[in-house]
Amino acid sequence: MAQGIIVYVTRTGNCRKLAELAAKETGFPVHEVQDLVNRKGLWGWLKAGFQASTGTASPIKEAELNLAEPDTIILVYPVWASSVCPPIRTWLRKHTKEIQNKKIGLITSNLGSPGERVRASFEREFYPLKAFTVIQERETETERLQKVRIFIENLLKN
Repeated sequence: MAQGIIVYVTRTGNCRKLAELAAKETGFPVHEVQDLVNRKGLWGWLKAGFQASTGTASPIKEAELNLAEPDTIILVYPVWASSVCPPIRTWLRKHTKEIQNKKIGLITSNLGSPGERVRASFEREFYPLKAFTVIQERETETERLQKVRIFIENLLKN
């Protein structure tokens, strides 16, 4: 049985719900990475997209985490400018050596964009993904659960 962890960033709470859904399906603990940049309002939204598209990292706050034991990491974050969101970028850079040989899966949330550019952006900057899915905010709970289950199945198979 795989040992894993779920690491997420959320701006509106949507990705927290997705991380918790994945945790129910896997039994993996959930670890929040808090973005210390104010992303509220139009200015915050614009800044988020600009920083994501320019490869900028942002200051984060996170609890101590032992990444030696998990062999699988599920990342959950919102899509910002079809790129890696800055707080996850910071987290990935901080933990690069600890996670480089682990299975990595990515669940992203957005309002409707296709995910091919998001996956390509992540893999170009960091690692190949073992599994990937895009969950749109307008999808029903049943659709979300189905996508998460398929994602987990793909992530955990040899």
